Amino acid sequence: MKNKTSPANVGTVVSVRGSVVDIRFDSQLPPIYSLLHAQEGKIAIEVLTQLDAHHVRGVALTPTQGLARGMAVEDTGGPLTAPVGKGILSRMFDVFGNAIDRQDEPNDIQWRSVHRAPPPLARRSTKSEIFETGIKGH
Repeated sequence: MKNKTSPANVGTVVSVRGSVVDIRFDSQLPPIYSLLHAQEGKIAIEVLTQLDAHHVRGVALTPTQGLARGMAVEDTGGPLTAPVGKGILSRMFDVFGNAIDRQDEPNDIQWRSVHRAPPPLARRSTKSEIFETGIKGH
């Protein structure tokens, strides 16, 4: 996902108000829905709006404890993604797509943006059938 040959786009935290974080980028402003990381990836922030030519406002997807003004924030170069495909059926994942069900990482999957448009109505099934969720009742 991230292009390792290009230099990192790094910004600086301007303000933190709960889970809302304002960040200044001097060189290149990340697009809306970009995923940003602070503290070596411990804090994940998604860009929600571009305030002006140098500032973005994002929402933290992880606790912001320890995040302060002046700290570096790195643009990952892409959006928040989630796994899709047959390999995720009956599995459990966190918001970042990491398996949390103590099984091996899934295979036969693709990673897609969580902001991708839904499939058109023509491609959706309209027949009555059992919807398999992998959740069992008592």
